[in-house]
Amino acid sequence: MSVDNTPAGNASDERPAVSRSPIVGIDLGTTRSVIAWVDSSGKPVTIFSSEGEPTTPSVVLFESDGVTVGKEALKALQVLPNQVATFAKREMGNVAYSREINGTNYPPELIQSLVLGKLRRDAQARLGMPVTQAVITVPAYFNEPKRRSTMDAGRLAGLDVRAVINEPTAAAIAYGVDKQSQATGPMTILVYDLGGGTFDSSLVRINGRKFDVIATDGNAMLGGMDWDKCLARWIDQEFAIAHGFHPSSLPGGDALLLREAEELKHTLTSRRSADVRVVFDGRSLQTKMTRDDFEELTAHLLDRTRFTIAKLVEDSGISWIEVDRILMVGGSTRMPQIHQMLAKETGIEPESTISADEAVAHGAALFAMTLLSPPQPASAPAKPSAQGTAQPVSPDVNIRPTSNRPFGVVGSQGSRSNLSSGVQVTDVNAHHLGVIGVDKKTGQRVNHIMIRRNTPLPAARVSRFETNTDNQPNVVVEVVEGGDAMGAHATAIGRCVVDGLPPHLAAGTPVDVAFRYDADGIIHVEASLPRSGQKASLTINRAADPTEEERDAMQDILAELGLDD
Repeated sequence: MSVDNTPAGNASDERPAVSRSPIVGIDLGTTRSVIAWVDSSGKPVTIFSSEGEPTTPSVVLFESDGVTVGKEALKALQVLPNQVATFAKREMGNVAYSREINGTNYPPELIQSLVLGKLRRDAQARLGMPVTQAVITVPAYFNEPKRRSTMDAGRLAGLDVRAVINEPTAAAIAYGVDKQSQATGPMTILVYDLGGGTFDSSLVRINGRKFDVIATDGNAMLGGMDWDKCLARWIDQEFAIAHGFHPSSLPGGDALLLREAEELKHTLTSRRSADVRVVFDGRSLQTKMTRDDFEELTAHLLDRTRFTIAKLVEDSGISWIEVDRILMVGGSTRMPQIHQMLAKETGIEPESTISADEAVAHGAALFAMTLLSPPQPASAPAKPSAQGTAQPVSPDVNIRPTSNRPFGVVGSQGSRSNLSSGVQVTDVNAHHLGVIGVDKKTGQRVNHIMIRRNTPLPAARVSRFETNTDNQPNVVVEVVEGGDAMGAHATAIGRCVVDGLPPHLAAGTPVDVAFRYDADGIIHVEASLPRSGQKASLTINRAADPTEEERDAMQDILAELGLDD
């Protein structure tokens, strides 16, 4: 099997002199990805692809003789749409999803691992040394299964994923370090990050090289590709009016429409109007679209981001007058409607002084430097919130016994600092972390929140529950993210089973459940019986974790593709 290794383009082939293996920062995007490192001068630098470009399309072409990732795969989308995998990032953590190509099912982790593999190989060629360690960014609004799937993809690509960091936090790091010499004091910035497939916004307090995330919000299913889809539907409808059939009904029609729509969006980003010329099945359509038409067509998408940032500021208990800067990152923020909306909504002129495409990877690379040496004590650690302290609460919820196998738990990044880089980061969790139990009074299912969203990490909490029936042999701690008070729409993170309870326990026996997010973002769960002092051991395995058979199957596929290095 073969792998596409197109010769380098205009990027310099000069290899830097370094004394140790680098740790890189990777922005693994829905539509495009970027890899960066911090050079010997302490500056974050984008590592160009083998094609000589700063970004790599997150697109994979599967052929009988191997795979092609990046620019050439994107070109093939127009002629071989059934052999190309795109937008896999949106499906990360979805165990029900796989892309069927030529009789083989490719899960999203494997597709993303192929993108990561190309980034790694290109970086090794540029730097002239092995690249085995990385910090990978994820949308702040990614839930736990999506975060762990990203880590799995890195492992499949031959990377030791030292950490995952939220994309808007990474952008804030890049901005803060870049502007440090100009800063006159602490400042609060709003990061508006609209990428190809996801949207995030975070409020970040910057004081020198200390970065404290105040709050975050977003939508993992909203991005520039949704603007493309609106344009594609418009072209499809205009063509049908002119010729009596929809191009979307043709084989490969959807892919071609999206490509035309993306080009139209780019034209309307720089011009007030654009000519539209498309040909399908030997018939052509020629028409025009103005920027005003485009903005009216997509106003509902823009409004979703407007609502998110307004709610973010409101929930944070601050006003726009307390925000000093608005930072736009993500390639989709080039659309003029984004700048106009932000200026009108906030009263602040948005900044785009750092690269919209490269800022996240640069911030990840700077953060990665904190992992090269032992952490240093923070000079002024953030005070834990009420939700960040370990305090027992009254026993108002029962937890049931279970016979199901246990599942696993992981979280997002916490606080890290390092003397060599001087960067200290305190992030927050984007979703409530709760336990599903039974209300003692009503007998109904309830979602008992243990750690509320936007709690600074690390954080800890202890809650007291009670056994639900007499003689329970075990209890299950069903961990969820998000959802309402009844647990509806919550994401199941996993079940932690406590076995070996003493015999003859009466219903209502108290059980203390302790949750802790540590600085590495790992969720720890412990349970104890306070009356006897007995501590029960927990076996934790993640709900969406691939089985050993599934892991072996993915490794076998990579081996068949010649990519199991």
